[in-house]
Amino acid sequence: MNGRCLALLMALFVPLAPLDAQHPMILARLNEWNAAAPVPADEILKTEIRGEAGEIYGGKADCNSSDIAIDTIEPATADRYAFNAILRKALRNAWFVTAKLPGCEQAPMRFMVLQNADNSLRTVRVNRGISYAWDSLIGDTLPAAQLAATIALERAGVTCSSNEKTILGVTRIAVGEASVGKNVFGIRYSGSWTEVWPIEACKRTVEVSIKFTADGDGGAFTQILGDKTRILS
Repeated sequence: MNGRCLALLMALFVPLAPLDAQHPMILARLNEWNAAAPVPADEILKTEIRGEAGEIYGGKADCNSSDIAIDTIEPATADRYAFNAILRKALRNAWFVTAKLPGCEQAPMRFMVLQNADNSLRTVRVNRGISYAWDSLIGDTLPAAQLAATIALERAGVTCSSNEKTILGVTRIAVGEASVGKNVFGIRYSGSWTEVWPIEACKRTVEVSIKFTADGDGGAFTQILGDKTRILS
């Protein structure tokens, strides 16, 4: 076997770096998509965010006139929702934008700005507060968190009607372990961390603690820490 063939075989069996934990061809394609559809200018992002905040907070005058301070802008290309939509050519790209709008909400808010196939933009709010979880992971985890909150209320003798709505409050990171990988196109491929998600239901607030462990392929294993669930009010 010549040296070139041996080097190729060795490359095939070298494990991927845990910070990426994704096939190099996938990472190359993510880079291509981002280069082909770069992030819009800040003023365009602010216009999108202002429009979405106006929908959420209604006619609140302070919100309509609130200054917008953008904290971070990160590609959301690897988020499952965006990734699949880009493959179907329904989207060109997407970005997570964390911003502060003090006239609307004291907590920072994270938005997902999506660029459609025709280059038009649409925006959704992902969460209030701080979270390492990406949009599709929040969507997958929220039903379990809501159920945990409902069970905690039932055990405390609080009865909710079957059509009672539950709202995700201001999230925060309780424990961020040193093993948490870097943000790669909107997600984390490695490490574990714990977040506290306040669930507002039946005029009460239940803090649900959730441990996340990245699965290395764009998702995460989740564990509801029942012994840390607390009813605040």
